[in-house]
Amino acid sequence: MKNFIKQAELIKDDILSYRRTIHNNPEVGDKLPKTKAYVMNKLREFGYEPTEICESGIVATIEGNKPGKVFLLRADMDALPMKEATECDFKSTNGCMHSCGHDMHTAMHAYCAIQWLKNNK
Repeated sequence: MKNFIKQAELIKDDILSYRRTIHNNPEVGDKLPKTKAYVMNKLREFGYEPTEICESGIVATIEGNKPGKVFLLRADMDALPMKEATECDFKSTNGCMHSCGHDMHTAMHAYCAIQWLKNNK
């Protein structure tokens, strides 16, 4: 467990940056071209080959060193059509916002968990 916490601490600033970028650029509904492109580019940077499976769906497979069980991580990426009323420096300005937490969901699953899995397969 200590190793996991150390690994998470090493990428903490990256996770915050990813979350803030997604938060600052919210998209509503099932058409998320900017968010999808951002996530796919980050996955490629991590050494994965993401595949677009639908308008707002991406799949990236992690191969382990041995055969065994398979599991799935899912991250929602869409926002809600509501104006953000906060004053944070990464707030959205397009009349939509991640008030539902999908920005954090994507950052934690698509970045933190996927990096941890890759480093510990």
